[in-house]
Amino acid sequence: MRKLTASLLVLALAALVACAKPPQQQIDAAKAALQAAKAAQADVYAPDALKAAEDKAAALDTELAAQQSKFFKSYKVATQMTTELQQLADTAKQDAIAGKEKAKADAEASITAADASVTAAREALKTAPKGKGSKADLEAMTKDVDDAAAAIETAKSDATAEKYMEAKTTADSAKAKADNVVQQVEQAKALKKSSIPAHKAPAHKGKK
Repeated sequence: MRKLTASLLVLALAALVACAKPPQQQIDAAKAALQAAKAAQADVYAPDALKAAEDKAAALDTELAAQQSKFFKSYKVATQMTTELQQLADTAKQDAIAGKEKAKADAEASITAADASVTAAREALKTAPKGKGSKADLEAMTKDVDDAAAAIETAKSDATAEKYMEAKTTADSAKAKADNVVQQVEQAKALKKSSIPAHKAPAHKGKK
């Protein structure tokens, strides 16, 4: 009788362990948090944090698959991993939100600076030396300023579409082009000034 009871207990325990179920509710919540991080554009604004969460998700899937293939299943490790995944995913989401705000501020600052540079370049062109052989140079510089102004409009459109990194890159490039025009004008003015011969003082006549 005792042997029968012991056998039944062993079988009951084995059945209980064999029927252990994964913590599905926690798993679903953790993976939903990961999707929320992706929706917040963590791939763009918090790629390292997102990768850490994705690596944990992959490890969790591996652990779950390993337990499914066992007769005696244990989801203790998997449960801990779901907690870690939830934390990593939440961190990735928060980092993405903060990164996006910073990228927006950086893009807006670059656009403002580029606008100022284009204005300065147009003013500089008004004072550029004009003379023989300078027409082509002035036309080229004017085109550069016009191109910079057009690029700024593109940057503004990108910023409106929340493509902040693209907007910043485009605005920075436009600013560099406009700044270069100002530099060219200043160089041309300096060159013209240095090429003007100094007035010679009249020679003194000697006594006869």
